[in-house]
Amino acid sequence: MTTMLTRALQPPDTLEDALEALARAEQRVRMLAAGVPNHLVFLDRNLRIEFANQVFLDAAGWTIETALGRHISEVVGPEGFEERRPYYERALSGETVTYEAVGAAGSKSGYFRFSYRPVFDDDGTVCGLFSMAIDLSDRRRLELELEAKQAELIRSNRDLEQFAYVASHDLKAPLRAIELLVQWIREGLEGYDKNNVQENLSLLERRTQRLSKLLDDLLAYSRAGRKVGQCRETDCNALVQDTIQLVNAPEGFEIAVRGPLPVLVTYPAPLEQVLLNLINNAVKHHPGPTGRIEIACEEQDDRFVFSVEDDGAGIPQEYAERVFEMFQTLKPRDQVEGSGMGLAIVKRIVAWQGGKVWFEPGPGGRGTVFKFEWLKGDPQAAVPEMKI
Repeated sequence: MTTMLTRALQPPDTLEDALEALARAEQRVRMLAAGVPNHLVFLDRNLRIEFANQVFLDAAGWTIETALGRHISEVVGPEGFEERRPYYERALSGETVTYEAVGAAGSKSGYFRFSYRPVFDDDGTVCGLFSMAIDLSDRRRLELELEAKQAELIRSNRDLEQFAYVASHDLKAPLRAIELLVQWIREGLEGYDKNNVQENLSLLERRTQRLSKLLDDLLAYSRAGRKVGQCRETDCNALVQDTIQLVNAPEGFEIAVRGPLPVLVTYPAPLEQVLLNLINNAVKHHPGPTGRIEIACEEQDDRFVFSVEDDGAGIPQEYAERVFEMFQTLKPRDQVEGSGMGLAIVKRIVAWQGGKVWFEPGPGGRGTVFKFEWLKGDPQAAVPEMKI
């Protein structure tokens, strides 16, 4: 093995040996170039082709004999060459250049990544450059399709927000008129209860109140995921205590905090809305007159995971997705008043700032633990557009 290596490193004895070694080296280079699935070309200082692999030749429709000596402008055309001239000049000055552009050998519409790597002679002077073009047309087509779908999704979300906003405002006035009319009729028929008039009026009053609440929640849903107030340092201990006061839970309910809560930089109003909706949800759907709700939080890398745990009846796992959809309730609305929008609003706000929300069974299978992620810092720095 050592003898063979020594022989291989010895200089050739004759000119014929040197030419033969050069031919073998050239053949190896061609074999390596043939295995590269990209356009590969060597250009001299005048940007004329001295070598090209078969992928390039097939794309251009040339043979190696017709390609040698041609100027690179014959590949991309005069206009394309003028666009690329600054990149060639940078490469010929000794810089490795990479960029993406439309058009290459055999394709005026394809999308390619070009790389120009200068080649230096023994004196350190640039004597030419290797040009490689990678066809990214399929990837670019997928990117454009994804961008189009994303733009359509953003437009659809904005249309939904606009619809919810307009609908809630436009319907509020006639609904208020109906509520007033029901009130006047009740006053006019006080003491009269033939054919269950009072019961039917009470039912109509509850239904109009429910519709009013639904419109308020639609408006809240359309606003969810927008900046509210300023992003500032927020003490979650104080924020949760304020939220508990807003819940106004029945006397039999205990709402407590387990462990310390963080101080973080965020938009406090959306975070408070999420906690308020989850605590209200736990109180409203609790099967008994008494119960316990615990709020906790743990830190995980670039986010906090908040939890709202109750000791209620629990939620079957098959409803894992349904509970976060709009207008969804697990009980008839005549049993539990609500629009079915509370958890949908939670999901929208949490998604706006880059997190997710889910629920798990409580300890021992009793109750439910809702958990949601809340990013540290300004969520808009990482999520410029809401994506639901």
